[in-house]
This record gives sequence, structure tokens and C-alpha cells, in this order.
Amino acid sequence: MTGGTHENRQYTDVLTRISEERQATPDIVRLGISNTSVVYTDNGVVVVDVPMGNRFGKKAVEVIRKRTDKPVYAIIYTHGHMDHIWSVPVFNTDAETHKYPRPHIIGHKNVARRFDRYQRLKGQHEHINTIQFAIPSGEPVLPQQFFYPDITFDDAMQFKFGGLTFELYSYYGETDDSLWVWVPERKTALVGDLLIGGVPNVGNPFKVQRWALEWAEALEAVARKNPDYVVAAGQVLPRDLAREVLLDTARYLRFIEDEVVRLLNEGCWIEEIIDKIKIPEDLAEKPWLQPVYGHPTFIIHGVHRRYAGWYNGNPSELFPAKRADIAAEIVKLASVDNLVQEANILRDGGKIQLALNIVDFVIRGTEDGAERKKALLLKSELLNARANAEPSYIARNIFHAGATLAKQEANSHSEN
Repeated sequence: MTGGTHENRQYTDVLTRISEERQATPDIVRLGISNTSVVYTDNGVVVVDVPMGNRFGKKAVEVIRKRTDKPVYAIIYTHGHMDHIWSVPVFNTDAETHKYPRPHIIGHKNVARRFDRYQRLKGQHEHINTIQFAIPSGEPVLPQQFFYPDITFDDAMQFKFGGLTFELYSYYGETDDSLWVWVPERKTALVGDLLIGGVPNVGNPFKVQRWALEWAEALEAVARKNPDYVVAAGQVLPRDLAREVLLDTARYLRFIEDEVVRLLNEGCWIEEIIDKIKIPEDLAEKPWLQPVYGHPTFIIHGVHRRYAGWYNGNPSELFPAKRADIAAEIVKLASVDNLVQEANILRDGGKIQLALNIVDFVIRGTEDGAERKKALLLKSELLNARANAEPSYIARNIFHAGATLAKQEANSHSEN
């Protein structure tokens, strides 16, 4: 990441204050609590996204009530992820306390389908989100109750409240139920996770399909509004910086989309595609396009999955032998000692990933408890080394979770 320009320094300053309350305009405020923003009007309040966890929801309500006793008229979901929808019950309780009607919940029509899927796949989401977000054991991953939107739309809708107009535009991006909000009287866009302060989270290795091209188109649509302010996840961006971040991010996504399509048309398979795509230097150096959460390789996988199947170009792997059987044959040929020695040499030479791949042969290929324990402890060490060098939050948590699991498994082995 570079910080040599005024714009880069300004953006870095924005990110250092993501937990602080930030005004876009006097009546549009990002609370600094989860992803929540508030629009204050003469008639009441419109909340865009509610915090994850009822504890943070209560804090958000406290902040709102310090400024106004007027009702929360509506809660807008920019999409249906947990950190945008969780704490609705807190806002309902606040309404009941003040004898106000419950807030309307406004969202894209696909939010309902998402909530249905979360409940159908509850166990899977608890499993993968515990890894992705490094959630401690026993902490809830999903809310006890989902509050479905009572006002939904497909492409676009608008409503007027308290002297302001709220224009809602849907798009496919991180989800298929995403929207962004435009308040024309304030020339302010509230965009949820359309901008996340880094490389867009396309191709999340745990999650369903996401859409790079449509994400880019939505970024460009916001830019065409020429907003004075863009309120996003962790950010309130002023006009010139907002335009630069929006269009740079769109160009980043379009570049990867176009390159994957080009290479697919040239007959390349996924490993070749990952190897050949290099992000242009002028984009890779932008502070708002660092892989702090997502990762460009994830985006490549996401675009590839959209347009291609899972076949990787090697017919030997169409119906492969079990990994354990392959590993057992490798161990027979090379021996455990030789493989572990080679993994250590690779580690010492800085080739941590290759060392991991080698040590996996030992773990899968030997039944000797002492040898497996030694290999598992080495794997744990290597995964922690990968994690410590990895800027992507998602990748880092995967490595740390794997390191913990490998160490636990090692400690369960008797050395016989």
C-alpha cells in the first residue's frame, strides 16, 4: 500500500476512524457501530442496516435517542447478511417502549429467499462462519429470529419521508439481494458493502455465487450520480475521493472479469488463469484496493465459477483416487522422513505453501501415530506462518483455524 498522494493519505485517515461516528451531512450519520447509518428527518428516523448482535443494536438505539425521540420509521436492509439485519428486535423494543409503530423493514425481494436458505442450512452456516469470522466456540452465528422485509421491490423503488426522498436501486454484487440508497436532496449515497475498504469480496471461498461484473456496474451507477458523499462499510467518502474509489474499484473488477473470460476463450484452465492474471500496478497500489478482507484470487475463482464448471483440465482428476490413497503411495516411494525433511527445507527457504502441500502427504499417507503427530505439528506451524504473512482477513482466519485443528489432532495422537 502506498501513501504518497494527498488522496491516499486522506483515505488512510478515513479508515483509521471507521469506529467513530461520522457525518456525511448534518442529518445523515454513519454511527461507527457495525455497518449502521442513520438519516434524521423532521418526522423521524430512517436506519440503513442494523448492527450485528443485540448488544451493538442497543448501543445504536442509545446514540439515536440522544439526538431525537422521534420514531424510527423504517429500517432498510442493503442486503441480508447478518451484520446488516441482526438487531431488529432491539429497534422493535424501542418502538414499543415509546408506543410507536414498529419500523417498516424495506429490502429487496430476494432477502426472503436468503433468510429461508440460512434457516435450511443453519448447521452449515454456523460451521463456515465460525471459521471465516474466527467466532469463539459457543457464540451465536445466526440470530434467533429473522425479520423479513414487509416492503419489498425488484429493480428500484422510492419513498418520501420527512422532507427527503429515498431512492433504492437493486444490484447483484456480494449478494443477489443488494441495494444502495440515494438521497437526492443531500446528494448522498448509502451503499452498504458495495465498498468495503479493500478488494471486493467476490469469490468468498465459503459462500455462494457472487457477481463481479454487476458489482462494477453498480459502482459506476453510483458514480454517475456525482455524490457529494458516499457512506459505505466503515467509510464516509467526500466527493472527489468517492468518485476515485468507486471508479477504481469498478475498473479492478472489470479487469479481472475480462481477463478470466479472455483466458477461458483461449482454452485455459483455472490453474493457468490464476497464474496468468496480474493486477495492473496502478490499481494494485491503491490503498482502497488492498486485499485486507477479500483477495484477487478469490475474485478469479468467483468469475471462473460463474462461467465454467469444476473440471480443472486434468483427466486424471475427473474421478480421482482418494487423497489418502495417493498419499500412501507417495509415502511408500519417498518415506516419511524424506518428506518431512523436504518440508522443513522448503519452510526454511521461505516456500511455506509448498511445504504445506508436502507435509499433507505424510498426514494422509501414514498410520503411524508418532509420524502423524510430528507432521500435524509441523502443519500447524506452517499454517500459522502463512496466516501471519497474509493480509486477507478471510484467508488469515482459515489458516489460523486450520493450525488450531492440526494442533488439536496432533495432541490427540498416542505415540505408538
